[in-house]
Amino acid sequence: MHPVLFQIGSIPLNSYGLALAVSFLLGVKLAARRSSARGISSDDITSMGVWIMLAAIVGSRALYVVTHLDQFADDPIQIVAFWNGLYGLSMLGGVVLAVVTGFVYIIRKRWPVWDLVDAVIPAFPLGEFITRIGCFLNGCCFGSPTESSLGVCFPPGSLPWDVYGGIPLHPTQLYTSGLSLLILLILLLADRRRHFPGFIFCLFTGLYGATRFGLEEVRHFDHAPLDLLGYSVFAGRQGITDNQLASLIMIVASVVLGTWLYFSKRRKSQAFS
Repeated sequence: MHPVLFQIGSIPLNSYGLALAVSFLLGVKLAARRSSARGISSDDITSMGVWIMLAAIVGSRALYVVTHLDQFADDPIQIVAFWNGLYGLSMLGGVVLAVVTGFVYIIRKRWPVWDLVDAVIPAFPLGEFITRIGCFLNGCCFGSPTESSLGVCFPPGSLPWDVYGGIPLHPTQLYTSGLSLLILLILLLADRRRHFPGFIFCLFTGLYGATRFGLEEVRHFDHAPLDLLGYSVFAGRQGITDNQLASLIMIVASVVLGTWLYFSKRRKSQAFS
């Protein structure tokens, strides 16, 4: 674990911050390259990317705060106290607000909505693939105890150590990183075939929701779960997490939206035939 990679004088280079910056730059580059075929300039995509990045940070923080209100009851200023470290972010909240921001930006620019959304959405799993490596180095978003050979022991002074001590934990940050890379590859391969506008977005939403639901079973969860779906053998607890509920909503939404978009295109094709 290396939350600080090195220092330039008294200024530290934070591993999570570096991963976030690299993911933003590469994500914007991928989105710009894929959007150029739709007639959208790289400058326009960069501007949209800045808004999406800000939305991702705000959304990640907002969801964490909402689900941990007791931590901020005595000192509300800590809600925005990022200077105390890059802990306290819930990535799913960032993804949701970033996607909404992207849609709003595209609609306001009057760009072809679903074609452009399909073009830029692979930047999300690319960004998470890189950012979650930063999470691992930072020591946040860690997993629950495990006896498997994949377990990782975090050092004294880290947040995982404060919670569990030196016992092996699931490296859920690396699980997420690997699954995000797999989602990225699936999206790029699927985009080689003909599909209805919005298909790549729906595919991403369904895959992200499914993988995030599964990962929550082995992630550390620090507040009361929702009393839904009975007892989880894998997680060893009753109910599901708020992230799992959001993941289920994403899965259902991807199927409903995908079905609607598919039949909408079919109806339009039949009308012009």
